[in-house]
Amino acid sequence: MKILVFISKLYNGGGERVASILLNHLCEKHNVTAAVFDTKEKSYPINDKIKLIDLSCGKRIRPYQLNRIIKSRETIKKIQPDLIISFIVELNRFVIISNVFCRKKLIVSERTTIQRRQSLFHTFTRHILYRLANRVVLVSKCDYDYAKWLKNKTLIYNPLVFPTITNYNKRENTIVTISSQHRWHVKGFDLLIQAWAKIAPSHPNWKLQFIGTNDCNYISNMVKSIGLENQVDFLGWTYEIDKILQTKSIYVLSSRNEGFPNSLIEAMSQGCACAAFDCKTGPNEIITDGVSGLLARNGNINDLAAKLQTLIEDKELRQRLSANGVEEVKRFDKELIMRQWDELIEDATQRAQR
Repeated sequence: MKILVFISKLYNGGGERVASILLNHLCEKHNVTAAVFDTKEKSYPINDKIKLIDLSCGKRIRPYQLNRIIKSRETIKKIQPDLIISFIVELNRFVIISNVFCRKKLIVSERTTIQRRQSLFHTFTRHILYRLANRVVLVSKCDYDYAKWLKNKTLIYNPLVFPTITNYNKRENTIVTISSQHRWHVKGFDLLIQAWAKIAPSHPNWKLQFIGTNDCNYISNMVKSIGLENQVDFLGWTYEIDKILQTKSIYVLSSRNEGFPNSLIEAMSQGCACAAFDCKTGPNEIITDGVSGLLARNGNINDLAAKLQTLIEDKELRQRLSANGVEEVKRFDKELIMRQWDELIEDATQRAQR
């Protein structure tokens, strides 16, 4: 089967990592082309069997949105795929519109919650356009139950990238979180800094560390204004996330909303004791509260601070949550999730032929 996958970029992001995993899986059985709109940075590892098409460009020539639609339609007409897969909401809209007259089989994949606040225009167009796809992949049961209007939906969780650890090395007195700094608001980094400020003075031998591109000064300026420079580090981005997580004691997810937080299952798989806001969506479908991690009331800074303080002060609890977390995330095994994608693709293409 000839499969065309549209993705904005293949670096530095959870949805992008999932796309790279799916591409590498599909190319073992299918003729796969990846159409990428941003190729300016090194991507996640991609199999040489995959043909990459660089669609970057032309904002000066055409309006941004129209440019993507035209580029997408031209690519579909050129490749003539048996199936199109599109990743991430904004690009999904462009690809659906591009495919209206091409009428190829199409699967679109959401990477964040469909319940997040958006403009009326974006909400309306998603409700209308998603009906034109053969299948819409959602990444949380919460969203699946919420989207009663969407009859072509299916639920597939994100896959766990790393093998689960089998040994526990000595760990640093460190709390870590992961994301690019420009996403500070959705990732709740301002809330996390406020929570850390409440407990950091009582634990001077502990640090909070951020892993991700330092492409925004808002959080670093906030750290300086509070006077936490000695207890907060910005490590920058790395593709060796697993190795870093294996040295950290605690992982924290402070997001205002998510889809299915890859970083959370990755941290659990590497033995970090985890605390997270019980935000929409994902954390409470991953963590069994008090067993494999701790859930704080969504957006409640005091509760998050209390959960982190409990983890810092109770080593036995950290070890118990760590061990249980490793077992919990085995249900997101990559091979299992890829089989679900195989079944979805087979079902979508066969039904379209009937």
